[in-house]
Amino acid sequence: MSKFGKNLSATGQLLVTLGRRALFRRSLIAVAAVTAGTLTMPAPRARAADAQAPIDPMGGDFRRVVIGNNARGKSYVFKDERIKRGEIWHSNPQEPLGAGGPGDPNTVLPAVPSPSPDQPTAGTRWQYTTLRPSAAPIDRATIKGWHRVSSLTYVFIANGEVTLLLDEGDVVLRGGDFLVMRNAMHTWHNATATPVGLLMSQNLLS
Repeated sequence: MSKFGKNLSATGQLLVTLGRRALFRRSLIAVAAVTAGTLTMPAPRARAADAQAPIDPMGGDFRRVVIGNNARGKSYVFKDERIKRGEIWHSNPQEPLGAGGPGDPNTVLPAVPSPSPDQPTAGTRWQYTTLRPSAAPIDRATIKGWHRVSSLTYVFIANGEVTLLLDEGDVVLRGGDFLVMRNAMHTWHNATATPVGLLMSQNLLS
C-alpha cells in the first residue's frame, strides 16, 4: 500500500473512533439527564386505528337502540339501553323481526316506497353509506327521505352524531351505537358539520 493510502486509511479509522466516542458521550449525557429528570422521553404515539376506534373492543357494554312498530303500525323507540358484549339481536321463523314490544303486530309491513324491479326483495344486503351534514334544521313537516324497508336491519354508527326520526319521536345516535331497525318507517338528519358513516346489514323479508 502506498504512503498516501496508509495515511487515508489511518484518517478513516480515526474518524470512526472519534464518532463512536462522541456517540458514547451523548448516550451517557442522555441517560444522566433522564435519571435526573431534566429530560423526558416522548410518550409513544397512538396508532391512527387506536385513536379513531369508536368503541372499546374490551369494554364491558355498549348502547343498543331497537326500533319497532306499535299496535297502530307506527314506528317508535322500543328499547334504548346498554347491554354487555355478545349477542346484539336475534330472530327466528316465528319472529322474523325478533321479539317485539307490547302490541307489536309482529308481521312484516310492506316497503315504502315500493322497491324498484331491479332491487332484491329477499336475501341479505350489506352496505356502507354516508350521511352528509344538512344545511337546514330539523323540520318534521318538510323533512324528506321517509321510508320503510321490509327487512330486519342492523346498523352500526361509525362516527359522529346523527338523528333518527320516527313516526312517533326521534332518537340521537352516536359513534359506537348499534341500531336494530325492525321494519319501521324512518328518516335521517345530520345536524352536525361532520359526515356520519353507517354500516348496515339488511335481512330482506318480502
